[in-house]
Amino acid sequence: MARVLVVDDDDDHLAYVVQLLERLGHEPTPAENGQRCLEILRGQDVDAIITDIFMPGADGIELVTELNKLGVKVPVLGMTGGYKGVIRPYENLFEVLANAKVLHKPFGPRDLDAALTEALADAG
Repeated sequence: MARVLVVDDDDDHLAYVVQLLERLGHEPTPAENGQRCLEILRGQDVDAIITDIFMPGADGIELVTELNKLGVKVPVLGMTGGYKGVIRPYENLFEVLANAKVLHKPFGPRDLDAALTEALADAG
């Protein structure tokens, strides 16, 4: 079981990912934006972070940049449905910053489980 912080500004998708993680036997903590994610990390240890890449305010790329500055060393998975038809350049930037994989919305339990299992294994 992993403690997973899930960051998404879309309430329905946030609830969906939290529910999937619970069914997979993990302990998810929801956060509605990057700022809330950082607040939670001040008081709680997590094994992984799953974050939307495109969010209003601080997006996933800015969140990962801040996590790197703070020295947070947990695997990060990005998730995206794209933004105005432009996906790839931002995905590449996210992957470089987070050394992470990107899950494409919509994704199911198998995709999430495989990506999280791989990320946790790579983290050691």
